[in-house]
Amino acid sequence: MTAGGPIFETRTAPGVRQYGEEVDGIVGNERIAGASSISKAFSILDLFSAERPIYTADEITAALGCSRPQGYRYIRDLCQAGFLIRSASAYRLGARAIELDYIVRQSDPLLRAAGQTMREICEESGCDVLLTSLVGDRIITIHHERGTDPTTVSYSRGRVLPRFSGAGSKAIVAALPLGQQRSFFHQFLPLESHSSLGSTWEEARIALKDIKRRGIAISEGELEPENVGIAAAIPVEASGTYSSLVLVVGAARYRTTDPTSIARLVKAAALRVADQLRAAPLPQIAIRSAG
Repeated sequence: MTAGGPIFETRTAPGVRQYGEEVDGIVGNERIAGASSISKAFSILDLFSAERPIYTADEITAALGCSRPQGYRYIRDLCQAGFLIRSASAYRLGARAIELDYIVRQSDPLLRAAGQTMREICEESGCDVLLTSLVGDRIITIHHERGTDPTTVSYSRGRVLPRFSGAGSKAIVAALPLGQQRSFFHQFLPLESHSSLGSTWEEARIALKDIKRRGIAISEGELEPENVGIAAAIPVEASGTYSSLVLVVGAARYRTTDPTSIARLVKAAALRVADQLRAAPLPQIAIRSAG
């Protein structure tokens, strides 16, 4: 079916890590003073971004708040592992991340289950389709299928999304248990430049309750002024993580389309991904002999 075709016609599950759970010296995925050496070393990687891709050793050490010898040991270890590479008198991310990204693309059960469904929706509708997921305390686009519609979607794979704006993020936060929603909102609202859920917890609670009731989250121009996002959460008991499927429609097209049919399409797709996850065979683990 071509773009604009009739497709748009006129309690927490076991094994799901909870936000706020303490793991290896990290609470709510925020590093604390007693974090282990490996946690501190890997926290260096959190410094880098597309806007700031290079740091000097002194800047890294200052950000960690550790001694210079200790900071240099962390940098050395990350360089030896391929996570950092020296560039002139500073450091940037190394190619090991690319290797790991390839492994994730090939083996992640959620990506494998969602890929075919996302491609089908993309071909039928002509729209871009995103898969977003809560990773630690961040919401990240983990897959992006590009459609034929002339829309520009800048939040592609690997981009960190605002926590309280955009359909994908709102669908994920709405799927969290109420207590975790509250903690997440209070902890991270001060770090966000904008929240389309409201500026108080009571406003956010009401908005999230409505999203959960309807099973769909919609954002009009919240991330990009010319786009509308329609998202549905993928049931957490199937995926093992909080994720959502997002259809991105141009604002002009959305105004001439039946919103009920789009919502129905996205919700059905999210459930289909969950069914594929449940039906997927368990991964085989190879055990090497001691000899």
